[in-house]
Amino acid sequence: MIWVYISESLLYLCFSLLMGTFIIQFIPERLKPTIHIPKRLVQLSVVGVVLFSVVPVIRVVLFLYEDIGLFSTMESVLSGFEVGRAWNLTVILAIFFYLFVSLFPVLKSKVLSGIALAFTLILLFALGWASHAASLTEWSGFVVHSLHFLAVTVWIGILLIVGWCSKDQKNWISYLKWFTPLAIVCFLTIAGTGLFLMTLVIEVNDYADAWTVPYGQALLMKHLTIIPVLFFAFMNGFWIRRRLSRQEPINPVAWLKFESILLFFTFVATGVLGQQEPPHSIEIMLAGSGPSALFDYFYLGVIDPAMSLHFSWNTLNVLFFIVAIIFMWLIIYSFKKKTAAVVPFFMGMFSVLSLYFGLMASIQ
Repeated sequence: MIWVYISESLLYLCFSLLMGTFIIQFIPERLKPTIHIPKRLVQLSVVGVVLFSVVPVIRVVLFLYEDIGLFSTMESVLSGFEVGRAWNLTVILAIFFYLFVSLFPVLKSKVLSGIALAFTLILLFALGWASHAASLTEWSGFVVHSLHFLAVTVWIGILLIVGWCSKDQKNWISYLKWFTPLAIVCFLTIAGTGLFLMTLVIEVNDYADAWTVPYGQALLMKHLTIIPVLFFAFMNGFWIRRRLSRQEPINPVAWLKFESILLFFTFVATGVLGQQEPPHSIEIMLAGSGPSALFDYFYLGVIDPAMSLHFSWNTLNVLFFIVAIIFMWLIIYSFKKKTAAVVPFFMGMFSVLSLYFGLMASIQ
């Protein structure tokens, strides 16, 4: 099962690289550092979209093929299932896209970059068409899922390209002046659309009860991983900008790289979430499939399908929450002391784990 999660995360990464690559082409040179993007990276990202988007199709085929045979199942899935038809469209578009980026200098012309960006958007909408949210509603699920994914890929895509393809720190303050507001808009869009997508599957009041099943556990981890991302985003967008304006010695590229890595972990959590069975009825899912292995490990009581989770304070969860706050403070302290960016990165990861253990220890 882990290969499914990895493929989903890498699919999001490929889309982000494509989105960031072509958006950054429209930014004037005076508003960004010197950036070199290898064409091979673009080509591999297009190929990755095809390879990693086929995994849901393979899962459906493996689930059904014993009844009517492998080839008949493949034909049925590719022609009769939304996920199969969406992948057919993805393959056709990706072939033309790959030939386009290979034959034309897409990174040297804004017109060609615009066409490449249009290819990327169409591929992104094809992914939204095959999403679970799109299958639950006529249009709103497709639109909101696509908008959610678009905001994610724009935010992390630019982070990845600037963080990993920059050759210097030139124009960094000018870059932060336009990217910081864009990142805030992307985050607010992600939060709003994410809440809508969540309510398609579970009621807001049932959020904690969903932790009893794998989908809820993945959703919780996804939300917790956002916390250190926000710390890094604040420091990259405001504190580093302030230090650079004072001409203090600091390497903003390293901090940007680790922010992008933290966001990739959010991708991983999203990939796990996307492959879990949505609990439209938590009680029925608990009765049929049983609880999440993680929840079963932490919960000491009797698990009943009709149970409703409650929270209480105890010595253990208070200690975990205090440790989480200490790690969050250490993120800021590390920045003030100008330590290597890897230090607050691990502080952020430890804060996520501490919060998770604290929440699990609070359940009764």
